[in-house]
Amino acid sequence: METFEVVMIGNSAVGKTSMLAALSNELDSFNLSGKVALEPTTHEFKLIQDQWNEMTAQVESQSPFTTLSTGIEGAVVDFVDHEFYFKVDGSNKARVLFTDTRGTLTGELDERLIARVNNAFGVFCVVDASVLMECSASRNAEYNCPAYVKKLFRDVYCDDDDKQPRFVAFVLTKCEKYMATQKGQRELFMAFHKVYGNIVDMLKKVKAPPHAYVLAIQTMTCVSFLKLGENGWPQFRVLPAKELKTKDCAYPLIILLKNIVETLDGNVGFFGRIFQALGFMTDLRVYRAELESKVQLPALYEEL
Repeated sequence: METFEVVMIGNSAVGKTSMLAALSNELDSFNLSGKVALEPTTHEFKLIQDQWNEMTAQVESQSPFTTLSTGIEGAVVDFVDHEFYFKVDGSNKARVLFTDTRGTLTGELDERLIARVNNAFGVFCVVDASVLMECSASRNAEYNCPAYVKKLFRDVYCDDDDKQPRFVAFVLTKCEKYMATQKGQRELFMAFHKVYGNIVDMLKKVKAPPHAYVLAIQTMTCVSFLKLGENGWPQFRVLPAKELKTKDCAYPLIILLKNIVETLDGNVGFFGRIFQALGFMTDLRVYRAELESKVQLPALYEEL
């Protein structure tokens, strides 16, 4: 069975694990007529639901502001894999591994991270929107680590290896404050391209460019920059959202499903098409069209 690995990269505390927990809560919302689905294993379902419940409890008991410096400096990069099954007509067709990266992205490139990203099917690069929008350029460079991300992608996409990520999605988290108005959305969009535009341009120019996306998701809190702490790390005002509802959190999974369907559909070949015509195989192109027709794009989304 083919395995599709998706590596989540970003500095400590930008929201990678919280994003994964929020996404898992959306799994049932975009199954395609019950035909195409992404399902966690029994173990992963319990683990991720526990993360979701823990995240909910943390939000409900959140103090007026919080510091995100604990455990960031000196952390060693480590990986936690979450296994899902990609199903078509109820049958397992592929394994999907979400690789949650723990640790800080500073200093020299981590060889193990390079290897994981180089062999991945896709990458979710998570960016803390509140730091991007409200901190100084130097603090953003230190916290969101765009220079490290650029070096990582340069190393991965410029080595002429055939096994490179098919897609890269930049996912902006903690952006509720800026998504509330069209003016804020425009400012967030401009800030992203100001900082990450050179990375996007680099990805477009590689020998086999990946599909690239940028989108903003809203999780369960409204986060805004408050001040710099004594150690220089940002502190945030954190307010629970009404009814703790998420918004647009399913869309990163839609991007993943779309790319998986296109890949598997492309692998069917000539004889597979004949079997599809005879009704012996599922025509994934039908579900791909259904997927694209049903998706309502989030307020901030761009396919680059």
